[in-house]
Amino acid sequence: MSALIYKQRFFHPNKPKTAVSNYCHIGYIATRPGAVRHDAKNHGLFGKLKPGEMQIFDSWQEVARTARDISQQGKNMYRGIISFRKETAMELGLSNFTAWQQYIEQHIATLAAQNQIKTENLCWAAAFHNEIDHPHLHVVFWDKKQDIMKNYTSPQVPNRIRKQLIKDTFAYKIKQFIAMRDQAKSGVSEITDQLVAEFENYLKQLNPKAFRAFQQRFEIDDEDSLLLFPKHHLVEPSSVKKKLAEQLFQLRQQMPKSGRLAYKLLPPESKTLLDKFVQNLLQENRYLAQMVEDYVEAKMNLAMLYDSNPDHLNRQRAKYQAEAEKRIANRILSTVRTIIQLEKDASYNIKQANWQFAMTEQLVLELLNLMEGLVMNAQMDYDDKSKLMGGDLSKQAKKEWLLRNKDKGFDR
Repeated sequence: MSALIYKQRFFHPNKPKTAVSNYCHIGYIATRPGAVRHDAKNHGLFGKLKPGEMQIFDSWQEVARTARDISQQGKNMYRGIISFRKETAMELGLSNFTAWQQYIEQHIATLAAQNQIKTENLCWAAAFHNEIDHPHLHVVFWDKKQDIMKNYTSPQVPNRIRKQLIKDTFAYKIKQFIAMRDQAKSGVSEITDQLVAEFENYLKQLNPKAFRAFQQRFEIDDEDSLLLFPKHHLVEPSSVKKKLAEQLFQLRQQMPKSGRLAYKLLPPESKTLLDKFVQNLLQENRYLAQMVEDYVEAKMNLAMLYDSNPDHLNRQRAKYQAEAEKRIANRILSTVRTIIQLEKDASYNIKQANWQFAMTEQLVLELLNLMEGLVMNAQMDYDDKSKLMGGDLSKQAKKEWLLRNKDKGFDR
């Protein structure tokens, strides 16, 4: 049962007893035991059969005769009931006849609109029954301009009326619950962000080699292998929690190699590991767990306005818990995406640095080879000059040498 109950029925206009049944129904709701009566009258019927102010009818029979007449014309007379628990009615201030009259006058337009009745064509009458456990109001209404007989009304129509009546009647509560929900939702996001943002910022300020070394710390099981890393790569601020870093890097290793990284698209094994990560965060951070609980409770308060079935509510609670945890999971995935991007950047930068080093090394080797060739040529030239100047060569050899080097000049 929801905070407000609304039911709606009608007798089929084409049946022979419909006119009489509608006449009798109006007499019943106006005079039955529990019906609150007007002063100096034997009935409690009120409403509007024509535009203007709401009226207290002189007799219930005048309304019943009108209902009988429109039924004989093939028009539908709808019978509705609006009911509250006693404590809910008291909370809403529905504690007397006048309050109930004002209530239905404020909300009768909702009933008309959902049944596709224009306000100017609406006729209605109502009676308040002050039952101890469930005070309620009976209302009958019809479209005085209806020209097509209706033999069916979808169950969705009264359900939509019920939901709209709840939204309008409990608007103050709904506003309060929504504010609580939004505050808790923001709290979940802010706390999760605080848990991982500092870790992200630390990773982003590392140079590529330092990032690679930091990552490998949590991917290599052999602790002795850590001795191979430069010590300055193993230093991180105390605010960076090693357990969080280890879990995040392990989680990253379980992510799919391709495709969009979103919770709903994760393979089962990756999703299971991520769910476990979220549960660990909730166990270790009581404030985060409290924000999740507040979020769930705010949404449950909203849900309980519309439904009180224990099985339905249990399913709703599980759904809202999953919503909050999914919000945390998606923020964790954002950090994993940051790690993946940093991996790509580090890999590219390291490759770029290695390429630049290789190109520099090749250039140096080429320069050395060039210098070696120049030195060798200079040495050979020097030896030739020495032989020429020292007279070791024959006249014919000197002549040939001079012809070879006539364009080079003597002074080099």
